[in-house]
Amino acid sequence: MGLKLTKEQMRKFRRIIEKRIAEIVRESKSKGVVLGVSGGIDSSVVLKLASESVDDVYALIMPERGLTKRRDVEDAINLSRELNVMYEVIEINPILNSIINEFPWNKFDTDEIGKIVSIGNVKARIRMILLYLVANIDNRIVLGTGNKTEMLLGYGTKHGDLACDIKPIGDLYKTQVMQFAEFLGIPRGIIEKEPSAGLWEGQTDEKELGISYEIIDRILYMIFEKNYEIEEVSDELEIPIDLVKNLDERIKRNEHKRELPTTVKLF
Repeated sequence: MGLKLTKEQMRKFRRIIEKRIAEIVRESKSKGVVLGVSGGIDSSVVLKLASESVDDVYALIMPERGLTKRRDVEDAINLSRELNVMYEVIEINPILNSIINEFPWNKFDTDEIGKIVSIGNVKARIRMILLYLVANIDNRIVLGTGNKTEMLLGYGTKHGDLACDIKPIGDLYKTQVMQFAEFLGIPRGIIEKEPSAGLWEGQTDEKELGISYEIIDRILYMIFEKNYEIEEVSDELEIPIDLVKNLDERIKRNEHKRELPTTVKLF
């Protein structure tokens, strides 16, 4: 299978994902599912699949006032309504501000960039707490919205947006999710948005990663699906070898995000 999906493949994947979501809900004797919906393509795809898998879906929309774009909130609300899904909008500002104000920043040696990134991780973990609060209090499983590209790159927050009970689109590369979104009939306005985690002003995925998803996915596909060496990838795609090496190093550096915590063996 290449990065380009056929309609037959997407029909098959749709059936597999919807069946697995339904099975996990049934096996865990849960009431239904809950997921964070940002108005972006990944969460929109998962919301659509969830709505066709189980009867009880709860969408949690968790904007940051003053940072999250109004259009993103509106897109998340409109899609939830279109799919006849229950939803709630909870602004994270009060929780976030209490952490920022109470944390002893002056006792740690960090620059402004480090602080911005750390606060970005806090935001992702606040959203995780809210999702699991709903899951606990209302007997639901948490659906993750991460894709394979993000998983391999470690492009996510440990115990934040990476925390979930099932990853419905975790085996699809980002560019495949884009194809899948069109297949599922996700609104064009959502599909064409520039991908962003929305963790700080002006942040976009591709700007932060320093390379487009199209190139990233081609590199990852050749390394993980075709077992190419770094030099072969560079030659085949006609891109600088340093770029491929940097991506490969990032994958290895973030391997801990794809594994359970290490248990110290005593026996």
